[in-house]
Amino acid sequence: MQVKKFSELTNEELDKIINKHFNHWSKYSKEMSLKDVNYEFKNIYALNNELPYGIAIVNCNDIIGFCTLRLDTLKYYPEFNPWICSVMIFDKYRRQGYGKILINYAKEEYKKLGYDKVFIWTDKAPNFYEKIGFSYVQDILKNDKSGYGRLYSIKL
Repeated sequence: MQVKKFSELTNEELDKIINKHFNHWSKYSKEMSLKDVNYEFKNIYALNNELPYGIAIVNCNDIIGFCTLRLDTLKYYPEFNPWICSVMIFDKYRRQGYGKILINYAKEEYKKLGYDKVFIWTDKAPNFYEKIGFSYVQDILKNDKSGYGRLYSIKL
């Protein structure tokens, strides 16, 4: 098992991540298009090793999970940064500790960059983030104004 930056992945691996992200999240966002996700993941998160970028857990060329590291994510809350975003573990690898591994790696990346705190927001997995040490900050309005999610932070 390895954690790799998106810039180190093959096109096939990155396409697998893009399709998983789109197929899952497009159900919740009418504005999301595969073309936009493809552009964002290939031309922003995989462009280089500077923020923003993506990381993935890979085992024998199989993608286990991924997330993105960003300085901004919620347009209504610019005061909260940096962010761990788009966290996803592929279905067959869930409940095996990979989410915690991925988040811990992301936290270490931010720590190396000089940050002492990181944020994450969720409307799907608050119990997971609380279990791995994140603290509730407040409820926040989603970018598309479709409701609220929960904002969490953790000191690095």
